[in-house]
Amino acid sequence: MTHYGGGAAHGMLLEKMRDLLDEDQMRQLTIRMIESRIKMKQQHLELMKYKIETYEMARDMLKAGKK
Repeated sequence: MTHYGGGAAHGMLLEKMRDLLDEDQMRQLTIRMIESRIKMKQQHLELMKYKIETYEMARDMLKAGKK
């Protein structure tokens, strides 16, 4: 959504691009957008794995300190 209460600018841009691009260019753009989303999700998973490892390490250190 824009600052002035309008619709999402991203959607308007995609709609305009659909009008201007031919089918092959639109297919390439769609593939790039999907690949970008996949990469973003993979990076998020890596971050979550890192956080889990950190929490497990902290837990193990606290358990070792209790003994």
